[in-house]
Amino acid sequence: MKHLFFKYQNKRQLVLATVGTFLGLLFLFTSLHFLHKVYAYGDKTEMLSKNTIVVQKKVSNASIIGLSNSEFSENEIKDLRKKSFVEKCDVIRSSTFDVLFQIDDPLIPSFNSDIFVQSVKTEFLDVKTDSWSWKKGDEVVPIIMPRDFLMMLNNFLSISNIPQLSDDLVLDLKINLKIKGQMRREWVKAKIVGFTNELSSILVPESFVLWGNAEYGKPDEEVISQLVIKSKDGQFGHLEKYLDDNNLESKKSQMVIARLKSALGVLLSLISVVSLLTVFLAMLVLVQYLQLILTHNEYEIRTLMRLGHSPNVLIRVFMKYFVKLFFIILLLSIGLFGLLKYYLEQLFISGGISLNSTISYYLYIAIILVFGAFTFSIWKSSKNKMEDTFNS
Repeated sequence: MKHLFFKYQNKRQLVLATVGTFLGLLFLFTSLHFLHKVYAYGDKTEMLSKNTIVVQKKVSNASIIGLSNSEFSENEIKDLRKKSFVEKCDVIRSSTFDVLFQIDDPLIPSFNSDIFVQSVKTEFLDVKTDSWSWKKGDEVVPIIMPRDFLMMLNNFLSISNIPQLSDDLVLDLKINLKIKGQMRREWVKAKIVGFTNELSSILVPESFVLWGNAEYGKPDEEVISQLVIKSKDGQFGHLEKYLDDNNLESKKSQMVIARLKSALGVLLSLISVVSLLTVFLAMLVLVQYLQLILTHNEYEIRTLMRLGHSPNVLIRVFMKYFVKLFFIILLLSIGLFGLLKYYLEQLFISGGISLNSTISYYLYIAIILVFGAFTFSIWKSSKNKMEDTFNS
């Protein structure tokens, strides 16, 4: 039956559809894989969630003589929140009380340092912890330590000929915070629950800063000099332009990561859509080629049925031919994707961007969906034609 149905057919349409399917699958797999990896880039090292940056006013010579102000007013904050490209905007609160950081742990010598604590709302954090909460009366205050502070601490230990601390060991350290006001002071226990590369101060829950300012500080003198802003997906360029136009700035590493995710995310999304459309059109051509074969062999199909061949047997002939063809195309696309993936990863590494090299689960989902959709289309087209021929 294979020779009867396929040997003497014009293969031009089949070749064009095969090439289109191969290229479409290749670009679809590549774009989906790197779209996932680009969006995941930095997740293990950032404190802030996706599309989120810390913003402050640029310091100029006018600030020295008091002609400019680094503080954000309520009107400026409200104006930012109204921008169409801003999803969320909130203040970074700072302590107006003094804090002494003390490590009281047998693992290392006693370590004391005056510190400055700040807080951001939980919704902006990307630290994986269930302990980021505090209320008056709680025994332990959770803190997020700046990576720079840990590096300074390890440098101190190295000079003292003491083994340095890994992240896991630091998370188990016993820490005390000495809160000092004008007339009062208090010791509270603390525990490190994560690290940040984005802020140079130690982070604590907002409720702790509000309580400390009210009890030991000067809440009326609190200055809002930093904001945390989350842009809408695909809108980071508008936020970046707003910062430039309004003399605002953010940490360069944050801008680079956010710009990378925004620009490459939009580009790869467009490539994914075009690739998916290409695959769909190529699959449609393959299905049309199947229908053309069925039409050209209508007499042969009817004769075989009259001789006692079941429609299901004929359907399996066409299913086997086209599914096998599509499976070969799929394997070739995956093979070339592996080579292209390696080349692009080396290209990213040479540019200073190290992406996770594991295969994205998006790829497996795409393979299952595309293969399933094509198999169903071939089965449905064959079945409908066989029923029409059988009933005619």
